[in-house]
Amino acid sequence: MTAAAPAHASGGEAAVTDLDKVTVTGSRIARTGFVTPSPVSAFTAEEIRATGATNIGDLMVRLPGLTPSYTLGNSTRSIGTAGLGLLDLRGMGSSRTLVLINGRRHVGAISGSTSVDVNTIPVEWIERIEIISGGASAVYGADAVAGVVNYILKSNYEGMETRAQTGLASEGNFKRNFASASMGKNFADDRGNVALALEYSKQDRTIRSNRAIGREFLVSVPNPNYDPNKPPSPNNPQTVISGPGGNHSISPGGTFNLGRFDFRDPASWGNRYQFNPDGSFRSQRYDGTVISNTGCVDCDFVDLNSVADLQPEFTRKSVNALLNFDLTENHRLYFEGKYSRSISNFRSQPAFDQSLRILKDNAFISPELVSLMAANNTSQLSLSRFNVDAGQRGEHVDRTTQRAVVGIEGHFGEDWSYDIHGNWGQNEVKRWNLNNRINERWQAGLDAVVDPATGQITCRTTLDPNATNPNNRNYVYSAFAREGCIPFSVFGHGAVNQQARNWFNVDSFNFSRLQQSVFSASLSNGALFSMPAGDVGIATGVEYRREKSREITDPLAAQGLTFLNAIPDSKGKYDVREMFLETTLPLLADLPGITLLTLDAAGRWSDYSSIGKTTTWKAGLDWTITRALRARGTLSQAVRAPSIGELYKLQSENFAFINDPCDYLPTNSNRPDTAEDVALRQANCTALGIPVGWIDTYSASRPGVSGGNPDLKQERARSLTYGLVWQPEFIPGFGMSIDYWRINLTDAIGTVSGQTNATRCVDSPGGIANAFCGFIDRAPAGGITDDGGRSYPAHSISHWRALNENLARSQRIGVDLEMDYRFQMAGGDAGLRLIGSRLIQSREWQFQDFPSEYKEYVTYVTNPRWRANLGSKYTRNDWLVSWDMNYVDGNLRVAPQSYNSNPGQASPIRNGSYTYHNFKLGYTFPGGRLGTYIGIDNAFDKDPPLNYFGSDTGSALYDNIGRYMYLGITYKR
Repeated sequence: MTAAAPAHASGGEAAVTDLDKVTVTGSRIARTGFVTPSPVSAFTAEEIRATGATNIGDLMVRLPGLTPSYTLGNSTRSIGTAGLGLLDLRGMGSSRTLVLINGRRHVGAISGSTSVDVNTIPVEWIERIEIISGGASAVYGADAVAGVVNYILKSNYEGMETRAQTGLASEGNFKRNFASASMGKNFADDRGNVALALEYSKQDRTIRSNRAIGREFLVSVPNPNYDPNKPPSPNNPQTVISGPGGNHSISPGGTFNLGRFDFRDPASWGNRYQFNPDGSFRSQRYDGTVISNTGCVDCDFVDLNSVADLQPEFTRKSVNALLNFDLTENHRLYFEGKYSRSISNFRSQPAFDQSLRILKDNAFISPELVSLMAANNTSQLSLSRFNVDAGQRGEHVDRTTQRAVVGIEGHFGEDWSYDIHGNWGQNEVKRWNLNNRINERWQAGLDAVVDPATGQITCRTTLDPNATNPNNRNYVYSAFAREGCIPFSVFGHGAVNQQARNWFNVDSFNFSRLQQSVFSASLSNGALFSMPAGDVGIATGVEYRREKSREITDPLAAQGLTFLNAIPDSKGKYDVREMFLETTLPLLADLPGITLLTLDAAGRWSDYSSIGKTTTWKAGLDWTITRALRARGTLSQAVRAPSIGELYKLQSENFAFINDPCDYLPTNSNRPDTAEDVALRQANCTALGIPVGWIDTYSASRPGVSGGNPDLKQERARSLTYGLVWQPEFIPGFGMSIDYWRINLTDAIGTVSGQTNATRCVDSPGGIANAFCGFIDRAPAGGITDDGGRSYPAHSISHWRALNENLARSQRIGVDLEMDYRFQMAGGDAGLRLIGSRLIQSREWQFQDFPSEYKEYVTYVTNPRWRANLGSKYTRNDWLVSWDMNYVDGNLRVAPQSYNSNPGQASPIRNGSYTYHNFKLGYTFPGGRLGTYIGIDNAFDKDPPLNYFGSDTGSALYDNIGRYMYLGITYKR
């Protein structure tokens, strides 16, 4: 981002003589300049416009302190989150970042959560954004564990301004369009102001295969040049990336084995077959390397990228209104209103089956296949199928956000000011899960036979109401599956007919509503009384907040009858009563080495209906050493109350990928020889009955249950910041700040993941009689098929369990640097601004009771050591040019602990550093009303690192659109 307004110094600082008293994020006391003990970064409307932003969420995650947990590109990785823009300061989770609008709370965007969708914020009405890390819970309340992002919107507007913008990616079919109109007018002899802002933005859906990076089909394979006589290292890697390759155990037309298949035995490869589109079958093609029972290179494999989105379709429409009216010279009535509607559409993988049982008398089995089955002495096929022709799944999400604030503010006496307001918000989400397969209908329809009486193909359960389902433990088909059953073939891609799809698919409907009500009254005085060093300021107030959430899920899905997770209805609510007090005390002034020393202190007392009473506090020192040099520091304690979902969400079905710690597959990143104590893990795996050398052939996500816990208590965090601000007089226009920060979170709410339970089960010194093993179920020696028709081979993990608990701990430590320089150049105004962050620690403890057992994530792809943004801007007469550079440090593709235990497990094991370059050129026509601009993001068309698509938390650091060019026009009067 480019430089802030001329009065601002680095870190949001300002020259004291240049600003009237203002209220800065992190404090409710109006003071002169942006001078607080806590570092505040400020960004103006001018900076935001210089980026050509159309949605504020994706712009914000360019900042080094924000982790891109939910951008438009990776928002589809969880059910119901498509299109959301959630902010995540310091990578501590969006639920621990408090988002404010004009210093006031905003309703959440996800059922059971208070996390705010910043994509609903009108881009054109942002006056500035202020960000503070840590130390804000005492001032603003819970959720500010990692910090606060405060959007200050325009408080009045007069005139009219419009903007229109369109853009296109250089590769694929990705487009974005944006239009806005703002208008405002004073009335009643300028005592009142009314204003309205309209915004529309739209982007197209694009899939991976629209770009070259989605057509490379790369997989990890054993390194053919690996030297086992040397230790694994980056120069002697055990696995490398190769292609084209992918999963060969499944296909859109159906894949099956007749006889033994072992990827290590080429003689057995001929026992695997695949159906052609016309329903005939052939031997699977293996011309290259077979990595495992599921992976190969230069072979017949399924193209997963053809059904994976890079970006969802996203449309946003919003209306924002404000009204101010001066009741008297000192008292003002105000109103803020908002209506925002966004619609997101995306497509994902279809339903799939890995062991679909087809009986020998199926009506669609060819005589050739019957003969082959007879020759192999089998009465049924076990078919693995990627059911693209059965309808691609996806989501259509319709969100409506409404918000209204009504209040009165003013002054009385000499220095007193007050603010009393009511704040109401509501978020309604309507979600359709598209082509959600009704499992039993699917199983009944493919179990097709010939009616001996008519010679017509029909469903077995239509002829025999007592027929049993071979894909569900041979239970009798239910009446729901028999009703209107339509037979169909699954032999060959395209075999499933439209009539059958309409019968076994449903667009499951889910509805959720979140409501927030806030009443707040505050009183402040920036000069309550004078001390020898200056004026004492105070702010105090009370607040009442009520949060309510309800989610109603589709009845079929809630019962577990569909391919989608079985998610039950949920609801919950809580309220909180709070009181806060803040003061600023000037301690010393006009002494050698102490121009001014000020103490800031704040406390908040809260009473939750859910968890009871909590207390937070902060204390900070601001030390003006000289006119050019200032030191600052803050120590604070924050709390976060558990959300409605964390407290009251019923246990529901979930799915997770688990790298089995007992799986000896060479490409498994969690195989036994990667353990810290290899012998211990091997012994425990053996104690579970798993033989040495066992390889798991199940490759899909595994079902489990997770849910809320009404006995949760609050999280606690201790934050520390200290740093320096330097504005040297001998370099006019230059300022810089450097700040150390540390956030230590205890009693963190979280679940012990299936992955953690599985790993700790076999890494525990006391053997397998531990609690972790109790949360993991494995298939017996003969394998097992669950109620969803999923078949697990012997010893494979078949189910896991998790529950929210206060058991974890997190710690983040880092240093932030900001440098800001404005100067005259060649008859124009130039500005440079550098924002950088160095991450020193990013540690996670699954169990805070074991302080020596933590994972360090610094240098992992989610936590690169350095991130930075350098913005430059130059204006001369009617021209503007800006150049923005966004830097991501090189990082590891595996967790640091895994790298330390085996630095040669894979190649590449590191990503190189990335710098993205964005340019913009603008011109304002004579008269100042009409302007135009052109911009280009990712100007040098840098692709993400190898095999990354920007679809998860870590890879979202990298642009997945490629070079993107846009053109815009503005008009004002």
